Amino acid sequence: MSLAAALLEWRAALGPSHVADDPATLLAFNTATFATTQRAVAVLRPADAAQVRECLRIATRHGQRLHPVSRGCNWGLGSRVPPDDGAVVLDLSRLDAIVDFDETMAWITVEPGVTFAQVYAFLRERRSRLFVNSIGGSPRSSVLANALARGDGSGPYGDRWSHVCGLEVLLSTGETIRTGYGRFAHTPLGPLHRHGVGPALDGLFSQSSLGVVTRLTIWLAPLPHSIQAARFSVATDERLPGLIDALRALTLEGTLRWPIGLWNHTRVLSTLESRGDVPRRLQARGLVHRWHGLTALTGMTELQGRAHRERFVEVLGPAVDSWNIEERIGEARSGEELLLEEEPAFCFLQGIPHEESVRSVYWHKPSSPRSGLDPDRDGCGVLWSCAAAPMQGASVLAAMNAIHAVMADHGFDPLIAAMGLQPRALHLAPLILWDREVPGRDDAALACHTALRAAFEGLGCLPYRVGTPPLDALPPSLDDHDAVMSRLRDALDPKRCLGDR
Repeated sequence: MSLAAALLEWRAALGPSHVADDPATLLAFNTATFATTQRAVAVLRPADAAQVRECLRIATRHGQRLHPVSRGCNWGLGSRVPPDDGAVVLDLSRLDAIVDFDETMAWITVEPGVTFAQVYAFLRERRSRLFVNSIGGSPRSSVLANALARGDGSGPYGDRWSHVCGLEVLLSTGETIRTGYGRFAHTPLGPLHRHGVGPALDGLFSQSSLGVVTRLTIWLAPLPHSIQAARFSVATDERLPGLIDALRALTLEGTLRWPIGLWNHTRVLSTLESRGDVPRRLQARGLVHRWHGLTALTGMTELQGRAHRERFVEVLGPAVDSWNIEERIGEARSGEELLLEEEPAFCFLQGIPHEESVRSVYWHKPSSPRSGLDPDRDGCGVLWSCAAAPMQGASVLAAMNAIHAVMADHGFDPLIAAMGLQPRALHLAPLILWDREVPGRDDAALACHTALRAAFEGLGCLPYRVGTPPLDALPPSLDDHDAVMSRLRDALDPKRCLGDR
């Protein structure tokens, strides 16, 4: 049970330069965009899966807890800070290989350190006709980690977790699991078929700490021949239910296959500039409507695209106060996309990573860096409160009203985003922003987050994603879920090397 003895073994296994416990290194792994109390005591940087396995073996023998991170861009949900005080961070950023790629069958296999920017550069170099669903956060984020967290993105595969397969998982017991057909030899099905045969184990390693995922395959989507960026807005909250119901109908019937983004007027403004006289700036920017939306209508032929447009306008037109569609037609390749305007929203639709959305978290700062945005380093206060709501107009309006009331009561600007990845539920993501250098605001932000969670639970809108403590509270289960998960952990991580969460 000695950290010192474990550090000696880790240095022998990884090399002294890849094991750190100095204050300067630890500071970056103990800093988040909100107040935390738990602290990492060391950082390990393995180079490959074999070294990850050795890190797990040493940790288990010495009773040390490990906290795996890939790129650490989990801003607003915990960054790289471990959930347990005294944990050792297992930094997987050196595992940054694109392991395999198939243009014909449209898949790519990546390690934890591979970023969205790296995948885009890889596809662009090959002038690929495919794209990976992009992220609204940093281009430096890990593709693998975001998939495991069930993050959302762009394109027809915006529900990223539903379009991955072939996980390679290392357990603290020394065992290896390859999900789906990956456990069999002499078959091409590993990257092509998600579940394989028998019980599907993939879900055990999503939003969990039961094992360390060292690679997975993510499916890619073809760039469409016809793409239409569809913007729409409603002027008042009273119009929101009709908009939601129309979008649900279009998604259920299959006219809309790409995710729907929805933002209130203040959230849109936050992506454009730092905070100021909001009403005046809204007027100047023409953002006088209350809610703004964006999605894409696509087709592999011009005729398909036009048919989708006609149906979209027929159903959505009566439910909105304004709409605009920009259409492009042609043969698209990575790096030669059809929507060429340098606009962050258009980049997102086509899987082009950018960091302009991250700039919004500098809302309370005098300015933001021109590039290399790092909210942890720059003292940005950021908290996400992620909840799922039924894709029904009345339910969504009730949730939005609750968000506005809670955030106003706690003195925060109501910055609200929502993402529709499926026709039956909407992901709500109010964003709490503040300047961490202002005394008292950390505590106020956490109190606001707690109040939002309570308000959501009162409406039956439960979290779809939680962060590190103190953001990980959940309502009690009605069944034996917790007991069953404890027994699974006993089998997969008996020494609790990877924690209890």
